[in-house]
Amino acid sequence: MARQNAGNGHPTDRLMAVAGQLTKTGLRSSEMGVAAAQTIGYRTAMMAAAMSNPIDFANPEFIRMGSEKVEAAVEAFHAVATGINEFGQAWFTMVTKQTQAAAVTIGGLAACKNPVEIVDVQQRLLADAVDAGIHANLRLIEATAALAAAGMNPAYRKVRANARRLAREQA
Repeated sequence: MARQNAGNGHPTDRLMAVAGQLTKTGLRSSEMGVAAAQTIGYRTAMMAAAMSNPIDFANPEFIRMGSEKVEAAVEAFHAVATGINEFGQAWFTMVTKQTQAAAVTIGGLAACKNPVEIVDVQQRLLADAVDAGIHANLRLIEATAALAAAGMNPAYRKVRANARRLAREQA
């Protein structure tokens, strides 16, 4: 599961990339719904036709119906397991960056000799905390979007392939 632009680029570009990825995932979800309805229709017709001749239930399509779901589930499990790891790392980064900023600030405040230096340390803290928060949260958002896509993609590929294949066979 590759994250595009994770940690690189301007925050606006990264956010736009995530928005594009989430849009693509949403569109794929809709396409998958249509393809699933088509596949169900074709397979239901095949089952109805097989009712008149029990030998027709030996059709490999009926076996494929179960095995493809297991294959897609296993593939999705592996993709999501990888994604969960990346999500956890993103979460950990978000928490540790804030802690690091606080530790640097405490050290900086201890070394201050006058009020101007205190203001400088506070300004750096604010800038660093905001920057760290933006980048850590973007990484978390990127990991979330990648996780959503990774979990859905195996089923999407199977459903779309089935709809195309069955449409060819029925034509």
